[in-house]
Amino acid sequence: MKFAIIDIGSNTAKAEIYRYKHGRLSAVAKYVERDMIADHKDGGVLDAEGISVLINIMSGFTALCAENGVDRIFPYATQSLRGISNAGQVCRSIKEATGLDVTVISGEQEARLGCEAFLYENDPDDAILSDMGGGSTEINVIRGGSVVTSVSLPFGSRSLCHGLGIGIFPTPAQILEIKNAVMTCAGRYRQDNECELYAGGGTSAGLFRIYRTVTKETERSVTTRALSGLLSELGADPVRAEQLARKYTPDRYDTVYAGMYAHLFLCEALGSSVINHCKTTCRMGYARRLIKDGILK
Repeated sequence: MKFAIIDIGSNTAKAEIYRYKHGRLSAVAKYVERDMIADHKDGGVLDAEGISVLINIMSGFTALCAENGVDRIFPYATQSLRGISNAGQVCRSIKEATGLDVTVISGEQEARLGCEAFLYENDPDDAILSDMGGGSTEINVIRGGSVVTSVSLPFGSRSLCHGLGIGIFPTPAQILEIKNAVMTCAGRYRQDNECELYAGGGTSAGLFRIYRTVTKETERSVTTRALSGLLSELGADPVRAEQLARKYTPDRYDTVYAGMYAHLFLCEALGSSVINHCKTTCRMGYARRLIKDGILK
């Protein structure tokens, strides 16, 4: 059978289509739309324009799923909706317009789902898994192969930009504010022994896309020293920095550099000196959870 998982984030909405057959799960297609929900929140409420944007995106995803022969659609929202007071109204509006029932998952659920997908494909002893979205950052601390901490931190690439008034590349003063925000939230989870950071999510993907383009390296990891050097180089040439962001991260060109700095300071807060690119996602974890719970057979 074919089914789709729709992830409504604060920066983008993504629809991923899977095939589940003979006990095997495989990704078939992925569609991404920029929603910028964080820019449509006023006083903790998603405004009418933001709701309209979501409805249009969900309607488009529904049509794409029909074209792809999808049997069932499972939409969920993360910090994009759980951080607002009118989430119920938003979900009802989407239901009335598209027929889709959106589930708003908690921060801890989001963190654990991403980790579930990661542990299915990896067997680390000690590691830290992060997934930085537009509105939140999920952290899982793994010790001895087991998850000891799962938490959602209240910052993401778009919420930092929106809250601090960041354009495309943050100013020195804004970089310090990013550091303070990240260190304040993540510092309490610092590990006694260094653990490598495995970073998933769209911001991490953009980080590595720009890093590989500039350095011509193909490794799936980067040291914090190398990342800091790259950011200093690009900060000295803002025209080039913007060109790179618009070309290689078009869906998050105006948030990717804030997110790169946030990753750098996240490593400092957690005691990590290496960032590994991780492709596992909350969507994949959600799909596996549906199978594990017997909802999909």
